[in-house]
Amino acid sequence: MRLTELLANIETEAFMPVCRQTELFLLSVLLGGCLGVLWDVFRAVRAIFPVMGKSVPTAVCDALYLVLCGIAIYFFSLLAGDGMVRGYYWAGAFIGALIYILTAGTVVIGIIRAVFGTIYKIIGGIFRKIFSPVIDWAQKNWHKKKLQICDKRQKIPREHKNNKKDLKKPA
Repeated sequence: MRLTELLANIETEAFMPVCRQTELFLLSVLLGGCLGVLWDVFRAVRAIFPVMGKSVPTAVCDALYLVLCGIAIYFFSLLAGDGMVRGYYWAGAFIGALIYILTAGTVVIGIIRAVFGTIYKIIGGIFRKIFSPVIDWAQKNWHKKKLQICDKRQKIPREHKNNKKDLKKPA
């Protein structure tokens, strides 16, 4: 095969009409919107489990989200883009996710936080009513035990404290 024929084949395979590129860009914006919804799912998981602290669920959710984004854009490139990875797929997905998060995402996460905040208040009130007498009793008894231990320590005669002959090793 000659060099000119090889170059002609490469140019025809790499050439994509502008209308197809625009279509793929808009599809990648739609993909980004879906990835924004996925981001809200992970934010909801973090809102549901605040008990675990902030660092562990955040790290796990962020890592899983990035892996899923990479997989989604890879399959988008493979299926819709005929296996060609283009930079505007990433840009479109980013723009779509950003649009979703700044518009509908703020409303969705506000609703999720309000719902789970109400649920936590209700459950917390029930647990406080059930367990507050037990906790109060335990705190009072612990305080009494602590005072008894301190009283016994203070009753040790002064001559027995730090007695040097008691500290010597036996022969």
